[in-house]
Amino acid sequence: MSKTAFIFPGQGAQYAGMGREFAGNFKVFSEVFKEASDRLGFDLLKTVTEGTDEELMQTEVTQPAILTVSKAILEVIKQEFGAKSDFTAGLSLGEYTALVHACALNFADAVAIAKERGKIMQEAVPAGVGAMAPIVGLTYEEVAGFIKEIKGLGVVEISNFNSPTQVVVSGNTEAVQAAVDFIKANSKTRVRAVFLPVSAPFHTSMLRGASEKFAEVIENVEVFSTDQTVLSNVTGQPYTDKTEIKPSLVKQFYSTVLWKPSVDFMLRNGVESFVEIGPGTSLSGLVRKTAAAAGIEVKIQNVENMETFKNLNL
Repeated sequence: MSKTAFIFPGQGAQYAGMGREFAGNFKVFSEVFKEASDRLGFDLLKTVTEGTDEELMQTEVTQPAILTVSKAILEVIKQEFGAKSDFTAGLSLGEYTALVHACALNFADAVAIAKERGKIMQEAVPAGVGAMAPIVGLTYEEVAGFIKEIKGLGVVEISNFNSPTQVVVSGNTEAVQAAVDFIKANSKTRVRAVFLPVSAPFHTSMLRGASEKFAEVIENVEVFSTDQTVLSNVTGQPYTDKTEIKPSLVKQFYSTVLWKPSVDFMLRNGVESFVEIGPGTSLSGLVRKTAAAAGIEVKIQNVENMETFKNLNL
């Protein structure tokens, strides 16, 4: 029997006006935003639907905004389709949405955590000191091999393993630039690299200190057992017990996000339908490439606006 996975985007997927059409068509969408706004202390729906890209670029706003948009669209899907998933996962911040979907985290708690997470990440490294750059065209092993050859330049690490041929290198700005230049100069195949507009080198050792502050934030947050299969970014495997969740979310600060291994796990376990819920379509592309490399045909849909919602087939 075919299985379905709901997947959720992380930071970088945001854009001004995301979800605006849903707010005018579904009461449940606005209700989710009201719950988030009450917890945050400001009108998040107004910020998301009427604010500028610059406002949404503030990490402590970005993270609760993406989480809430994704959760609100999810509630619309559940209301209209009664849909359920067999597996759920999210990229970086998106893992929090997956945990909320699985009822392992209370939504209001997750929104508050996302705001603090964004603030801590934003303050972790001075502006301009850190960078992240996806390398497209090489395997994880190839990128790791090149990084081993680069020494004495500062921190440069693999922060994301996104697809068979997309690996993100992150760390000190100068070191990442040197790594990108070295890889381009020495790779036998053509590669592309673009620096991401982020405030810190997420998922690297440069955020280990920040993770300790974050551990204090979530220390007293309650997590719940779930019968949903939720994939951990840190292991690329499902959580087996609720006691694993908080330590993993802390470790995520400075550990490689294993998105491709997470998708591989779902493919191996019978997932043939993926639904990306929330702004953007980046996860759909990563899943498509990973499935193609594995020789597996899958159905991939994304829901971020009314047009894609009307085309949804579950």
